[in-house]
Amino acid sequence: MKNLRFCTLIITSMLLTIPAATAYSTEIPQSIQQEADSLELDADAAILIDASTGDILYEKNINKKEYPASITKLMTMLLAFENCKMEDTITFSKEAVFSIEPGSSHIGIDQGEKITVDQAMYAIMLQSANEVSNGVAEHIDGSLEAFAKHMTQRAKELGAKNTNFVNANGLHDENHYTTAYDMSLIARELLKYPHFKDVLSTTYYEIPPTNIQPETRFLHGQTQLIKSASIFYYENCEGGKTGFTDQAGNTLVAYAQKDGTELISVVLKSTGYGEYTDTIKLFDYGLNNFTTQKLCQAGTLCRTAQAVSKGLISDQTEEVKGVYARDINVTLPKTYSAVDIKTEINIPATIEAPVKKGDIIGSAVYTLNESEIGKTDIIAENDALLEEAAPVMAKAENKKPINLRLAALLLACVLFAMFIIHALILKIRYENRRKKRRERLKRYRETNFQDIELSPRSRKYR
Repeated sequence: MKNLRFCTLIITSMLLTIPAATAYSTEIPQSIQQEADSLELDADAAILIDASTGDILYEKNINKKEYPASITKLMTMLLAFENCKMEDTITFSKEAVFSIEPGSSHIGIDQGEKITVDQAMYAIMLQSANEVSNGVAEHIDGSLEAFAKHMTQRAKELGAKNTNFVNANGLHDENHYTTAYDMSLIARELLKYPHFKDVLSTTYYEIPPTNIQPETRFLHGQTQLIKSASIFYYENCEGGKTGFTDQAGNTLVAYAQKDGTELISVVLKSTGYGEYTDTIKLFDYGLNNFTTQKLCQAGTLCRTAQAVSKGLISDQTEEVKGVYARDINVTLPKTYSAVDIKTEINIPATIEAPVKKGDIIGSAVYTLNESEIGKTDIIAENDALLEEAAPVMAKAENKKPINLRLAALLLACVLFAMFIIHALILKIRYENRRKKRRERLKRYRETNFQDIELSPRSRKYR
């Protein structure tokens, strides 16, 4: 019995690697579950994921260790995209050219020959050239051994847990293995490089004469899914990478897209043409039953708010544009649609300044059937660096800073002047009162003593 796991959301970020999913499960309609269980695959292990969200739509032995054969070269290409410029020149060493097995895939590169990294990408994808993979490895890390360690380490960084690479081309080695799940992580990471899609979808390419080879090399793609004349042609397939060794069987990593939904399939250890029939079954199942919905896009406007100044009194405001911090994509069974998803935007009407570009000012939360399926921060798209508001008494048209020492001196002078004035006023009042008392006393004496006859005794002492 095959197992099915469906996760409705992974939050993606734009950093160097695609982060691990934070999954929110939802109930799978019984009809889709039954269809998944009824799939009969020839492959020993297989996986189907949504390329945008990373959600697993179908799985069979996805963590079982298998030999990858030439789909190993997808990791070689990933490291080339990450560490090289396409116009860089590769010079092939004797080891790169002659260390491959006799009769294995190659394009006849000679020792000392030079081609560009871009030409190498087409040689690897279309002709599965083993010596070209070796040349890329030496160009990046100096030796085949160092590059193999680099491959394994990078796979672990992507989340791979059961992968070990010992060469750049996938020729058989008992210690060279991976899983369907781990390969899906590598395949998904490659989509970060737009030029990969160009190489992936190419069925014919020419490498012009080089410093050693005087003839043009004509490269023909091997993936039957994108060859219109093939019985395995699949209209929605974007391309893929095949592999085969006696020990690995047939392996295939492929990409398909329809109506905005992009899927990645990995099949390991198939027989006959099982890698193609299995991949077609997986793509039909995925595209018929699931759809990818973009709930929001990083950098797009969500809502605006008003930034206001701090302080006691202020009439300053400035508009702040709130944008989504990251993309939110969700994989839904086609029994659901975007209208079934509820959106809650949390941004206050006013925000205290200062606000800097990139500051978190709110959040957006998405729910389906009352369960949260996604959440992202809302960040400021612009600065709002309003000055702190000041009390009315401190406002001045020139808005120059106040000199505290000068203010203290002026205040002291004002207080001293007020003291002097007050003292003078008191003195004047006191003198006026004394003068009035003397005048009243004089009038009193003149009025009461002018008619009195003094006695002789009085006159004597007068």
